[in-house]
Amino acid sequence: MDLLTFISKVIDAIAWPTVILILGIVFRRSVSDLFPFLRKIKAGPVEAEFGAEARKLLEESKEIIAGSGAKEGKISSEEQEADVALAKIYIAKHDPTKMILEGWRNVDGALFRFGKDAGIIVDPMDSTNNVYTRVITTDLLEPETKKLVIEIYEMRNRVAQANLKPSLSAAKDYILAVEQIVKLIEKQRESVEKVGNAIW
Repeated sequence: MDLLTFISKVIDAIAWPTVILILGIVFRRSVSDLFPFLRKIKAGPVEAEFGAEARKLLEESKEIIAGSGAKEGKISSEEQEADVALAKIYIAKHDPTKMILEGWRNVDGALFRFGKDAGIIVDPMDSTNNVYTRVITTDLLEPETKKLVIEIYEMRNRVAQANLKPSLSAAKDYILAVEQIVKLIEKQRESVEKVGNAIW
């Protein structure tokens, strides 16, 4: 192999990597702007799944509320409008992750009050996980409500632990479902046998 053939082979071997490196340097800002988009594409199906679950959870909770409201006549259009207004307040924050974490706090509070009245929770400093576990491991909540609480807790954990960023629409459905579930817990709290003089 002569010198010119050798140089030709070396240029062939490094031409494309050199061109790509130069283009990368020249367009580095444009390329770096693509990375969040590529991550979004990767997370897209997971986020879409979360949105579908939030929508399903909302529909299930509405059906249960409608069924119990039809029997007792307690669910009014004013309450439903209040739920929508509350969801709008959360949405104004434009941070779906915070919306979901704050929404779960409402369920946690309702579970704590329920557990306190039933005498299964005595420490107001109990962790969210402890409150949830103590209430869910009993048969005090109706099975349908328990199922919804478990689902909403698991969804909250996926957002908190898996660093999932749901859409604003999915977070809104989650918040509306939270409000329905809190109503179910509070309604069932009225019928639980109170232990001591717990007034909350």
